[in-house]
Amino acid sequence: MEESQKIRIALIGLGDIAQKAYLPIAANHSKVEPILCTRNKKVLEQLAIKYHIDSVFTDIDELIKTRPDAAMVHSSTESHYLYTSKLLNAGIPIFVDKPLSYSLHESEKLLNLATQKQLLLYLGFNRRFAPLIQSLKQEESPVQVFWQKNRVNLPGDPRAFVFDDFIHVVDSLLFLAKGPIENINIFSKLQNNKLESLQVQWQQNGTLLNGTMNRISGVTEERVEYYSNGNKWEINELVSGFHYKNNIQHIIKFDNWKSTLYKRGFIDLFEDWLLALSKNQFDANRIQDIWNTHSLCESIVGEIL
Repeated sequence: MEESQKIRIALIGLGDIAQKAYLPIAANHSKVEPILCTRNKKVLEQLAIKYHIDSVFTDIDELIKTRPDAAMVHSSTESHYLYTSKLLNAGIPIFVDKPLSYSLHESEKLLNLATQKQLLLYLGFNRRFAPLIQSLKQEESPVQVFWQKNRVNLPGDPRAFVFDDFIHVVDSLLFLAKGPIENINIFSKLQNNKLESLQVQWQQNGTLLNGTMNRISGVTEERVEYYSNGNKWEINELVSGFHYKNNIQHIIKFDNWKSTLYKRGFIDLFEDWLLALSKNQFDANRIQDIWNTHSLCESIVGEIL
C-alpha cells in the first residue's frame, strides 16, 4: 500500500497502555500512519525516534488542525471528556480507552454528541477480542459465568475502582450474555473510604452472571469460569485454561509463537477498529452498548456509596 493510502491515526496520550499495546501495533501496521500527541516532550521525542514517526504534537488543538483521519484517546480518564468532545466536534472518528468518563452524565453527553454528528465512537475493551473469550461467545445458552479479577494492595476510590478497573469485568460479562439485566445484587467492602473488594451478580435470560474483584488479595490474577449444559470452561489470564466434559479435562493453550498482544485481544481489537473506520457508518447499537456498560457501572457505584 502506498504511503498516501495509509490511514492517518493520531494517538493522544502516550502512557503505559499506549506504549505497551496500541503504539507497537499502530506503528508496525501496513495500513496505518501514526501521529503522536502528548504534552510530555521527553516521551514524545523518545517514541518518535523509536518508531521513526515524524508527525508529532504536544497540543491537541494543533493536531486537530491537521485533520487526521481518526484518533485514539489513551490519556487519563479525567481528560477523556475534553479531548473526545473536541475531536467529535471537529468531525473526527474516535477510539477511546475505557471508560468514556468517570461521570455517567458526561458519558451520555459524549454519546449524544456522537449520535448528533453521526460519527464513530469506539470504546476499547480488549477482552472481547481475546481469542479464548471469543470462543466462549460462540457457545450457546450459558448457565453460569463467573469472572474474577484480583490485585494486590490496591484499595481505591470507589468510582475509580469501578470505572477504571472493574468495568472490564462488567463489560465482559455483558458481552457474554444476552437479554435485559434482572435481579442485580451488589456486595462491597469499604475500609477508610477505600473500596477493597466487590461482588456483583445478576441474571440475563436465565444466565447467572457473577463478577468479583478483590484489590487486597495476595496475588494478581484473572479467572473466568463458564458453564453450559454438560460443559465447564476455565480460562486463566485470558491465555490458557481447561475445558471439562464428561469428567474429562482438555487443556486449552496457544502455541509459543502467538504474541501476548494477540492472546490478550489487542491485535483483533485494533483490526476491528480499522474495519469500523473503513465502513465509515454510524452504529446506534454501538452507542447503546457503551451506554449499557457505563450505566451498570454507575448503578454499582451508587449502591456502594
